[in-house]
Amino acid sequence: QCLASDELLVAIEVPKPAARTSDAYLRFIPRTEMDIAVAGAAVSVTLDDDGVCSNARVAIGAVAPTAILVPSAAEALIGTKLDDDALHAAAAASSQAANPISDRRGTVEFRRHVVGVLTKRAAKIAANRVGAV
Repeated sequence: QCLASDELLVAIEVPKPAARTSDAYLRFIPRTEMDIAVAGAAVSVTLDDDGVCSNARVAIGAVAPTAILVPSAAEALIGTKLDDDALHAAAAASSQAANPISDRRGTVEFRRHVVGVLTKRAAKIAANRVGAV
């Protein structure tokens, strides 16, 4: 629902995350005068008491016209202990979902590779913040 021209948004309520949930966001920015990301990845994971991922969300940015949720990357993590195979599958899904352009910050191939690496690293960081890995 959109606000009418005479309405003003005064508050946003964000629900508290589930127990044993954490997240991480990473972006790659080359050291230049431009502070524009080449690629970015955000991962949120919920782990059960055994360290198995029960819920995940993965989003990537700067590799398409808008940020993208990557359900296939999240699905690669759910039901696993975020082992190397799961992390690799999530990275591959993010790389495949990316639709970047080639520009002075990097080629299409480079940016797809980087977003996969960032997805894997962000998933590890999120899991470490929960205390599982």
